[in-house]
Amino acid sequence: MVLDFFRSSGESTLDQVKAQLVQMLGDGRHIFDGAMAAVLGGIDPKTIKKDLKSTDRGINAMERAVRRDLVLHASVQTLGADTPAVLAYMSVVKDAERIGDYSKNVFDIRRYGADLSNAPDLDVLMHHRDRVSAFIGETARILTAEDADAAQQQINAADDLLDEYDELVKAQFLSEGPAADAVARALLYRYLKRIVAHLMNMLSMLVVPIDRLDYYDEDKDTRD
Repeated sequence: MVLDFFRSSGESTLDQVKAQLVQMLGDGRHIFDGAMAAVLGGIDPKTIKKDLKSTDRGINAMERAVRRDLVLHASVQTLGADTPAVLAYMSVVKDAERIGDYSKNVFDIRRYGADLSNAPDLDVLMHHRDRVSAFIGETARILTAEDADAAQQQINAADDLLDEYDELVKAQFLSEGPAADAVARALLYRYLKRIVAHLMNMLSMLVVPIDRLDYYDEDKDTRD
C-alpha cells in the first residue's frame, strides 16, 4: 500500500488529517444530497440554502485546518520523514473541498429555475444521483480503511463514468426539447463528472506515486 511507506512517529497527526478529509467528504455528500433533492425533488431551495451554505463554510474551514496541521506536522518532524504523506494530503484536500463546490453548482441549477421533479427521465436522473452519492460515501470508506485494492477497483469503474457523462453532455446538443431543459441537464451531467473526477483524485493517493497525483480530473488523453 502506498501510504505504508509514509508512516513515522507522527502517525497520529496524519490519522487526524485523514479523519478531517473523511469529514469533509461526509459534509460534501450532505450538500450534494440536498442540492439533488432541490433539483429532482422539487424542494424549495430557500428552505435549505442556509444549511448548505453553512456546511460549505465548514468544509472550507476544515480545509484550512488540514493545511495548517500538515505544515505544523512537517515543521516538527525529522526532515523528510513524512514529506510524501504531507504532500499527498495537501494535494487531495483540495479535491475534498471541490466536492462541496460542485455540489453547490448543482444547487445553483435549481436556484436558476430548473425543476426536474416531473421530468420524463426522472428515474434516470435519480439513478445518477444515487450512484454519485454512493461514490462519495464509498470513497470515504476506502480512505478510512486505506484499502488500495478497493481504491483501484473504484477508480477503474468510475473512469467509465467520465466517458458516460461526456456523452450525456454531448447528447444535449442534439436535444429537440426546450433549450432550458437541455442546459439544465448538460450542466448537471458536467458537475457530476467533475465530482467523480475529484473523488478519483483522492483515491489515487492510495495507488500511485506522489508525482502522479491530481490527474484524474484531466481528460484521459492529457493524463501522463
